[in-house]
Amino acid sequence: MMQLFNWFRRGSLERELDRELQYHLERRTADLVASGLPEAEARGRAAVELGLAQVREDVRDVWLTRWLRDLLYDLRFSVRSFLRSPSFTATTLLSLALGIGATTAIYSLVDQVILHALPVREPGRAWFSWIGTATTLSPAPWAPLT
Repeated sequence: MMQLFNWFRRGSLERELDRELQYHLERRTADLVASGLPEAEARGRAAVELGLAQVREDVRDVWLTRWLRDLLYDLRFSVRSFLRSPSFTATTLLSLALGIGATTAIYSLVDQVILHALPVREPGRAWFSWIGTATTLSPAPWAPLT
């Protein structure tokens, strides 16, 4: 639960992390300068030794749920891509709408015809019979529940 709460205070967490990493970088740089390295080289070596980029990623993984962060990044990328090509977006949305509508219609039909019981008092006593012969070409050669 705390990881979800951290999403709302990411800015302050990032500032604290930057301050702490800066402190460690300065301390290691000072140690390397004291051992005789020039300051620019000492700062570069300290950054490599500490592995600042990897440390940042590891700390963020502890603060935040990685799958949620990746999902949000993917959603932002998708929205930007859809806004970049509106014809593709319209085609995609139309295809989804038609697919969802067709699936809903078919499920409603199957639900009413197959899954629900017959709307009679005693469905076990209901029987079906033909009216007419097999060669009859009338529109409804059968009558349910006669």
